[in-house]
This record gives sequence, structure tokens and C-alpha cells, in this order.
Amino acid sequence: MLETYPIEAAEENWLSTCLTSAILVRLAQLDAGEASAAFPADVPEQYRETISRYTGIVERFNDLSHALAELSAGERETVRSAIETQNRIPEIFDGATQCFVCSGALPAIHNLAKRLFEFSFGVLSRIKSPGAESSVRDVHYAVAYKHLTKKCCPFCGIERLEPHHPDIPRHDLDHYLAISRYPFCGVNLRNLTPMGDRCNSSYKLAEDILHDEDGNRLPCYDPYGDITTEFSLAGSTIVGSPAGKPDWVLQLEPASPQTENWDRIFRIKLRLEESLNAEFSSWATEIGGVLRNLGYDLDVLDQVSQGLIRYRAICHTETLRGIGHLKAEVASLLIQDLGSVEKRERTHAFLKEASSSI
Repeated sequence: MLETYPIEAAEENWLSTCLTSAILVRLAQLDAGEASAAFPADVPEQYRETISRYTGIVERFNDLSHALAELSAGERETVRSAIETQNRIPEIFDGATQCFVCSGALPAIHNLAKRLFEFSFGVLSRIKSPGAESSVRDVHYAVAYKHLTKKCCPFCGIERLEPHHPDIPRHDLDHYLAISRYPFCGVNLRNLTPMGDRCNSSYKLAEDILHDEDGNRLPCYDPYGDITTEFSLAGSTIVGSPAGKPDWVLQLEPASPQTENWDRIFRIKLRLEESLNAEFSSWATEIGGVLRNLGYDLDVLDQVSQGLIRYRAICHTETLRGIGHLKAEVASLLIQDLGSVEKRERTHAFLKEASSSI
């Protein structure tokens, strides 16, 4: 990830806590042979009335509760382990901490849980914390969006995110742990991440962030953590490659299993490389125009080098972090080549020719 969200965005996580805690209470009552109060009588009082107004939640919870009553003690323990481990975030992102599911052993319970939490996820767009003016989902997005230094998708850096407005459709809110496989964290705000529409609908989809295609356990980045990634074009050749066109070497940093998993899901290298291939010519033309507007003489090599340093700084002001960083990396390569005895003249000539169409 190129940027992360603040943990404060997940503060209004009470619906997830109420639901999972109530299920765990039901399981404990069944184990002890005790009678159960009618849901949501046993959730914290400040949220009881709010939840009771959403009959779809109550009905689906009761359906799950009735099914839990038919389970053996061992089967109830399977459900308990799934609830607890699926919500053990961010620990389960380390690639080693166990995360249990019950879809294989107890498919009926899995489907009832999925039904409850999918409906409750939809409710996040309407349900409000006591005393709040906006829905839980809108408050969550507003805090996350405000924190972003660049108002773009932090998973790719090439999709713009818009501020929340009642007349603007909401951006996708991704289940980082897919609700189809891990339903018990389906409304856990710690597992819900604002995401660009392309990242969510074309790349992430219902991919399992914790396992590869062969079922091997993988570590992943925490969208609410403090570790971010970068990328570099070091080693690329702009002028003088045998193919007669730029030869890009794009490296994601740091080189780690988490970075590989991020790239596996979101195809970051491929998308950035394709952006380079499609837009480099226009960027080269843009450079000449920017340098002229800044007062640099493109016929004077030293002035071109100085202008590129200023252009590189301007690139970091781009709203799309990924595109801005690509442009800055291209500028760094050109500065490097203008300082090379071997490449200086060809690079200078290339920049003058690229800008001649302005």
C-alpha cells in the first residue's frame, strides 16, 4: 500500500462488537444449558434500541441463533474459533496466526452467518451511532478520507477518491477479508477499507488476501497499520536501449512477502508499467512545456538539468500518488542520464525533440 488509513476511522465499530459478542454469549449459554434472552436484549443498552429498529438484523440473528442450538459442543467450538480468529485483526495479517472458517465443516452455519453480516454491512450506510448526524459508514469514510495526504486509492495510487457528499455515490468499501469466506468480520470496520472502484471491482473482488491460489498462507499489509510501500525505476533505460524504446525496470519496495501479496491481488506492477508505456511520450512533451514555462532554455544542457530538478519536485504535488511518483522517477532517470558522459547528448536531443511539438 502506498498510504494507510488512520485507526481512528474504525472507532465506531460497535455494530460488529455487538453482533459477535451476542453470538459468543449465545454459544456460552448453550454450553451451560442456560436460557437465552431475546436479541438484542443482551447487547449494551446504548445500542439496543438502535439495533432493534433493524428487523432484518434481528430476524437473521435469530435464524443463526436457532441453528446454533442444534449443534454439538464440538461444533459450537468450531463456530467460536471462527468468530474469534476472524476478528483477530491485525494479528492474522502476519501469515502465521491461525484464522479459522466453518464453511467446510458447518456450511449451513456459514451461510446463515454470511446472510446476517451481509445484511448488516448494508445497514452500515444507514445506521447511526447514538447522537451522530451521519451513518457509521459515512463517518468512517470521512475520517479515512481526511487523513489521506493524496486523495487517491492507497492500494494503487492511480484512482482518485472523491469526498463524501449525499449527492455523490459512495466509493466502494472493500471487505479486506472477503465476507464470502470470513463472514464473522463482515461489519468489522478494521476489515473494511475505502478503495478505488477499479481496485475493488476489477482486481480485489473476493480474492483471499490470506491464502494464495494453492491454499498457502500469506502475510499481507494492514490497511490501518504504519507500513507503506514505494516503487522505483532504477535500472531503467530511457534512451539508447536495443529495442529503440524505453526499457522499464519497475521494482516494488520493500521486497517482501507482503509486497508480493499486494502485487498478486492488485496487479500493481503491471498497471504501473502499462501507465508508463501509454503515457511516457506525453510526459516527455509535458516536461519541455513545463521547463519553458519556468523560464529554462532547452538548448542549454545545464538549464535542462536544473529544470528537471524543479519538475521532479512538482511531480510530488500530483493528486494521484502513483502517477506523480512515476513522473518523478522518470525525471530522476533523465537527470541521471544528463549527468552521464555516455548518454548526455542523446538524452538532451531526445528532450528537445519531444518538446518540439509544443
